Amino acid sequence: MRLSKTELELLRQVSLGNNQALGMAETLKKDVSQVYRIIRNLQKKGFASLQEGTISPSEATHVMLLLQVLSEHPGIIRPLSGCGIELFSSIIEPRFIGEIVSQTGIKRSTVYCKLKETAAISLINTAEEKFFFNGKIWPKARDFLIELKKHGETTDSRIPPGSIIYHKSEKEIVFSTRVECNAALTGFSAYGQYGIKLMTVDYNYYLPRRKLAKQEVFLHSIYRAEKEEDARSLTYIALFYIKHRKDLGGLKHGIISNINKILQGERILNYPSLAEIKDRAGVYDIEI
Repeated sequence: MRLSKTELELLRQVSLGNNQALGMAETLKKDVSQVYRIIRNLQKKGFASLQEGTISPSEATHVMLLLQVLSEHPGIIRPLSGCGIELFSSIIEPRFIGEIVSQTGIKRSTVYCKLKETAAISLINTAEEKFFFNGKIWPKARDFLIELKKHGETTDSRIPPGSIIYHKSEKEIVFSTRVECNAALTGFSAYGQYGIKLMTVDYNYYLPRRKLAKQEVFLHSIYRAEKEEDARSLTYIALFYIKHRKDLGGLKHGIISNINKILQGERILNYPSLAEIKDRAGVYDIEI
């Protein structure tokens, strides 16, 4: 989810009681036609609607929380604008820069630029080279990001009803469904293309439909494993990683880090043991 600076400024005015389209044009120093266009965009994104010249915010929990934050802290508008909401949603839990880039698709330079914007208001904390949203200072903003993420995980017009979403942005979406659809097979459903054929109860898909690189297929399976926390899935991710690690471009992720620890003999809670990985590796003639 992305909102422009002007869209956020309009929502702030609504939170302050300025809900008339004509008055909004004067406040924002925009043409009336521009204001109507902004409102239409917000309506498409599910944040507000317009009826007889009056702007009404959505009653969804995440929208109500955002309005509270904007009314109390106008300084947060710039960091949230553009890719800000998408970026901060990805670091509700601590993540390395590489993980943020992989998960969001935001350029590394843009991530650093956006993080720099947050310095003056202490929006982000760091620990052990990981970045995470500062919920202690910004509890309502954190609640907004959590509620927005919950909303986004269950609804999207691009995919069949009943699908499960593992990752999405305005440009792409990774999901699973039990029905066939016009999308690119990815994740565990595409492992068979790389020597690890699996029998799955559903289809793992990516949109927009296009040919996916090996690294993308692997990353999409990680997205699913992150959400489901299933040891069986982690076993197959480990096998894919062992078999193709030279082709994965030094991809960094917490799951990969834990797999490397297991390969060194460590035990990780809720992960398969080295013996279990070796047992499945034998089925696919993968050397460890």
